[in-house]
Amino acid sequence: MLPPTSPYVDVHAHLIHPSFAGEEDAVAERARAAGLAFVIVNGLEPKSNRAVIELCRRHDNLLPAVGIYPVDACGAVIDRAAWDHPFDPPAVFDVDAEIDWIDSVASEVVAIGEVGLDAYWVRDAAALAEQERVLRRLCKVAIKHDKPLILHTRKAEARTFELLQEEGVERADFHCYGGKLKLAKRIANAGYYLSIPPVVERAESFQRMAQEVPLERLLTETDSPYMGPDRGERNEPANVPRGVAAIAKARGESADHVAAVLRANFRTLFGQ
Repeated sequence: MLPPTSPYVDVHAHLIHPSFAGEEDAVAERARAAGLAFVIVNGLEPKSNRAVIELCRRHDNLLPAVGIYPVDACGAVIDRAAWDHPFDPPAVFDVDAEIDWIDSVASEVVAIGEVGLDAYWVRDAAALAEQERVLRRLCKVAIKHDKPLILHTRKAEARTFELLQEEGVERADFHCYGGKLKLAKRIANAGYYLSIPPVVERAESFQRMAQEVPLERLLTETDSPYMGPDRGERNEPANVPRGVAAIAKARGESADHVAAVLRANFRTLFGQ
């Protein structure tokens, strides 16, 4: 077992994903071998939320987060006739019952996530309004239990930021942030964190964010199995050291220093 002072952390991974089927335990052990103290595994809807908790019970370096992905959050009101994406529309489930369940297990998790707003895949007004309603309820759960939020904000970064301010949320990570750099700085100045995946090795937008946002407001993630350093290859938590090295290179600082600050940021936000 690595001590909790091990240098690397992953705040956002989807190890309950078909591409990891049957390999979840091996992926957890590869993360440990790569020097990761902790990997936060995020749920998206009822099935994955429960699977996340079960997986994390088997590994002391995996920490559970449960939530409702914004596209799933609006499955009951989305305009299915207008759905034109290359995947099926989200399944319908009782969103409010799931929020109640998240409330009931909040003491067992380190964060409420993945939650947020998505205006990339979802564009109709009723569905976007439902996303906001669900996120507001989840904000209240997070505040009630003093848990940070792990946020998806694709094409809705500014609105998510406004909503957090309206709800009085003080602890949150904007995962895989893809918005404007000026807004990223406002997010950081408000006391929130932004996490960067290993694709930073080859993505100039993340390199600029690493340069311009204070290191004390950054975190590392993988968004496994997505956003990896090698194009077309499945990403996993063991790639975090490559992300840290790329952040350090962009900032002109030592990888050891950057890893230490990022590790301290994780401890501050998640208490681990």
